[in-house]
Amino acid sequence: MPIYEYICKKCNKPFAVLQKVGTEEKDTACSTCGSKNVKKLLSSFSCSSADGNSFSPSVPHRSSGGG
Repeated sequence: MPIYEYICKKCNKPFAVLQKVGTEEKDTACSTCGSKNVKKLLSSFSCSSADGNSFSPSVPHRSSGGG
C-alpha cells in the first residue's frame, strides 16, 4: 500500500497515511483534528537502483547557475 500525503483544510496541518490505491479524500480524516475536509497533495518520490547502492529522485536536480 502506498503512503499518501494530505493537508487538512480545517487545522492546516499536513499528514501522511498508508492507504489502499483508489482511496478518496472523502474517506480520509485528519490525524490531528479528525476533520474529513482534507486535500490530497502531490508528493515526490525516489526509487533505488537494482544494486541498492544509489537512488534516483523523481524530480531532476536543477543547478543554480544562470541559463
